[in-house]
Amino acid sequence: RRSGWRGGGRREHAMESYSWNSIWAMFTFSVCSSTLLLVNKVCMHRVPAASFISTVQFIATGITCLTLKYSGLAVVDDFEWVKVKPYLYYVVMFVATIYCNMKSLEHSNVETIIVFRACCPLCVCLLDWACLGRELPSLRSLFSLVVLMAGAAGYVLSDREFKMQGVAAYTWVSAYFLIISVEMCYGKFIVGPHIGLKSMWGPTMYTNVLAILPMATAGLLAHEQDRLYATEWNSSLLTLLGVSCVIGVAISYTGWNCRSMITATCYTVLGVANKMATVLMNCLIWDKHASLPGICSLLVCLAGAASYQQSPVRAEKAAAPSLSGLCRSPTGVVFTLIVLAVSGGAIYGGGGSGAVPPPPAMGAGLP
Repeated sequence: RRSGWRGGGRREHAMESYSWNSIWAMFTFSVCSSTLLLVNKVCMHRVPAASFISTVQFIATGITCLTLKYSGLAVVDDFEWVKVKPYLYYVVMFVATIYCNMKSLEHSNVETIIVFRACCPLCVCLLDWACLGRELPSLRSLFSLVVLMAGAAGYVLSDREFKMQGVAAYTWVSAYFLIISVEMCYGKFIVGPHIGLKSMWGPTMYTNVLAILPMATAGLLAHEQDRLYATEWNSSLLTLLGVSCVIGVAISYTGWNCRSMITATCYTVLGVANKMATVLMNCLIWDKHASLPGICSLLVCLAGAASYQQSPVRAEKAAAPSLSGLCRSPTGVVFTLIVLAVSGGAIYGGGGSGAVPPPPAMGAGLP
């Protein structure tokens, strides 16, 4: 089903509806994503070593994929260089995102990154249009993205503190914003038919196996081994790690399966919504000081995500992407206003002295 609007000589801007398969894929991914965030929070409380936990989950997922492959329970792609090479680039961007995220936390706080992360869908929709052959968002979808960003900003301003001091803060958080936006589009590109994947177990295996070494190296450089020695290991902790690994396998597969069925922008919106939903559950269950405006802002954020509709594939006879076409569109106007606002803030805040103290633990918030 397609719907659209007409008027004033403007052509109809169709919106692509979701199939039942894509709806199920989004639902399963959302459940796994929200569950893993909560389980990882508990794991981080018991074992304050994020890289170690991630590495264990990567290893478990890789072993699961190989077991499914050689037992014949699932069709899994081989390690062919023509297929592995694109995912090697993806893992490099993944590691760069984590590094920029950590450096951003040194100069700002988790809540600041929430705001920038919520702005990513607007950048991704431009990349969707410029690189992946999609239309620009309709007015409804553009409004949904703005509501999503406004809800995230409202949550931060009402319940938390937005902290950015010094040029370094803007540099690292901007790098995080740009890299993760490109990563979202590139992730959609490498599940396309030109790669020749047999199933989504292939990307699941490639990304997890390739990420083991860099993630383990990051843990060693952060001296996480000292924290592991100081941890009290028992059956309950091992069970908790086992549960996180099971969910890690599920989120890896459902994530790539979902990404293959929807647009890069829609996947980015879904990712932001999942994280904000987890923050909401966290506030309702554990955070005794969550204010009513903060909870309302989270609900607004989720409403914006729910109302978003992905853009259809651009017609073959449509004009190619151009800067002039972007500037004449509502998306271009909104994006320009946001860039100017952030740039103005950077100039205003460039004279800040010193860095904001880092948060007590990365697992305590939303990276």
